[in-house]
Amino acid sequence: MLWDFIRLLRPEISLLGILCVYIGAVVSGSDFVSLNLILAMIAVFLAGAGSMPFNDFFDYEIDKINHPYRPLASGVLQPIYGLYIGVGFFIISIVLSYFISLYCLVISLFGVGLICFYELFSKQKPLVGNVVVALTTALAFTYGGAVVGELVKPTFFTLIAFFIFFGREILMDVRDLEGDKKNRVTFPIMFGKEPAVHLANVMISVSLIMLFLPFFWGIFSSIWYLVFAIPVALITIYAISLTLMNVKNAGKTTNILRFAMLQGLILFIVAIFL
Repeated sequence: MLWDFIRLLRPEISLLGILCVYIGAVVSGSDFVSLNLILAMIAVFLAGAGSMPFNDFFDYEIDKINHPYRPLASGVLQPIYGLYIGVGFFIISIVLSYFISLYCLVISLFGVGLICFYELFSKQKPLVGNVVVALTTALAFTYGGAVVGELVKPTFFTLIAFFIFFGREILMDVRDLEGDKKNRVTFPIMFGKEPAVHLANVMISVSLIMLFLPFFWGIFSSIWYLVFAIPVALITIYAISLTLMNVKNAGKTTNILRFAMLQGLILFIVAIFL
C-alpha cells in the first residue's frame, strides 16, 4: 500500500520543482539555506505531488488505456482517494505559502487555481492543458524568487522551463493520443501527430536557444557554464531528432527530455556556486 501511495504521487517529477524553487530563490538573493526556503521547497513539492493523484482522478477512464499500471487505473486504490489526496496536498501547500510571504501565497493560489480550472472546465480545449501544466511547473522558479520578495530575476529561468515543459506536454499528448480520444480534445487529435510534433520541437528549440543566453548576457559568466550546457543541449537535440525520424518515438523523447531537464537544473545549481 505504501509503495502504491508513492507511485500515485510520482515524487520524481515533483523533485524537479524543488530544484526550480532553490535556483529561483538563490539567484534572487536568498541565503543558500533558510527556513522560508525549506518551507517553499516543501510547499512546491506538495503542490506538484498533489497534482498527480488529482489529475489521475479526472483521467481515470483515459488512464485505463494510456496508463493502466497506475494505482487508480489499475484498481489498486479507489479513484476517490486521488481527489482527497490531491486536495489535501493543495491545502497544505497553500497554508505553508501563507507563512512564507504574500507573494508566495498569491502564486500558490494562482497555480492551484489554474490546475483546478483546467481539470474542471478547460479539458476539451487543445493546448490549454499544455499551457497550464507548463506554466504552473515553470512558476516554481518565480515562487523561489518570491521567498525573498523578488519576482523579476527568476523570470528568465521561468521562460526556459515554460518552453521545454510546453513542448514536452505536447509530445505526451502525441504519445497518449489513443486514450485521449475517449474524453479529451488535444492538439494532435485535432491536427494530427506530425503537426503536433513539429510544434513541440519548435517550443523545445526556443528553450534550447535560451539555455545559452545566461552566459552571453553575463548572468553566469564562468566558462564552466558552457562546458556543462553543451551536453544538456546535445541530449535535447538527440531527443528532438528522434521525433523527427518517427513520431512514434514521442514517448521515448519525453523520457529523454525529463533527463535533460534534470541535467539543466543541475547545471544552474553548479553555475550558482562557481
